[in-house]
Amino acid sequence: RRSAEEALRKIDVELRKALEKEKQLNELKSRFVSMASHEFRTPLSTIMSSVDLIARYSDGLQRDKVERHVAKIRGKVRELTTMLNDFLSLDKLEQGMVRCTVSEVDVVHLCIELVEELRSLTKPGQEIIYDHGGDQRTVLQDRQMLAHVLSNLVSNAIKYSPENKRIKLATSVANGTLLIEVSDEGMGIPVEDQQHLFERFFRASNAFTVQGTGLGLNIVRKYLDLMGGTIH
Repeated sequence: RRSAEEALRKIDVELRKALEKEKQLNELKSRFVSMASHEFRTPLSTIMSSVDLIARYSDGLQRDKVERHVAKIRGKVRELTTMLNDFLSLDKLEQGMVRCTVSEVDVVHLCIELVEELRSLTKPGQEIIYDHGGDQRTVLQDRQMLAHVLSNLVSNAIKYSPENKRIKLATSVANGTLLIEVSDEGMGIPVEDQQHLFERFFRASNAFTVQGTGLGLNIVRKYLDLMGGTIH
């Protein structure tokens, strides 16, 4: 009996050591993600500012070529910034640092504002169509979280759709509940992949030619859990 108790105590000590080590590793990972995300923001902001200046000051016969390359740089900077924001958001969510701050949100005003911003991401010929059904247009919700969810879903639709296609965003409010529908004419999601759609780092089997982290929808699901919402 004594030897069994000693063995159990030994196992308990080893488990505690392993848990403490895992905790330290998680804290180190969180500090690294936070530091890297913040440190990358400064050079990316500088690159974007310089690109804006190049576009403003360039003229003459080469202007079309300059503008084409400027557009490419801007697009890649936005992609990197989005990735960094995803890593930072996930880190904060997993640490329980995110809380809902509820206020009255005008859904129509928010969506029109976001659509205007996201039009800069569209491919040639793509069109974002927004429609709100009904007279009621306000909800009590966290505006920033709601904006993040909308932005992620619409930008995904843009990213995974080819040129000359429409992206539709529709909203409605009934009895204080907001319904959001995003639809596109893109590549779609294979049926066998749909069950994994909201898992961290998961990417559909037909999406590997499109750049992404596989974090966006996982973060959307986490935000919606905090907001008391669902997604499918």
